[in-house]
Amino acid sequence: MKKRYLLLLILAVSGFGVFLYNYWSYSCGRCNNESLLTITLPAEILIGINLLSLVVLTLVHVWCRSVSAALICPCGENLHSSWQYCPCCGHVCTKKT
Repeated sequence: MKKRYLLLLILAVSGFGVFLYNYWSYSCGRCNNESLLTITLPAEILIGINLLSLVVLTLVHVWCRSVSAALICPCGENLHSSWQYCPCCGHVCTKKT
C-alpha cells in the first residue's frame, strides 16, 4: 500500500515540476499560448529521464523479487544459499529457477 502512495507522490511531484517549468517559461516570455502545449527539449529530457527511471525501477523490483523468493522459506525464515533444510521448520530447501 505504501508503494502505491510513493508512486503517486513521485508522479504528482513530476507533474508539478512540469507545471512550474511551463508557468515560469510563460511568465518570462519564453513561450506563448501556442508554444505552451508543444514539447520542447527540456520537456523531452524530463520525460526521457522519467521513462528511464521507470524502466530501471521495474528491473530492480523484478530482480529483488526473484532473489528474495529464492532465499526465503515458506515459513518466512531467511535461508542461506547452501542450506538444504530450513532450521526453523525443517522444510526441504529448493531454489526457484
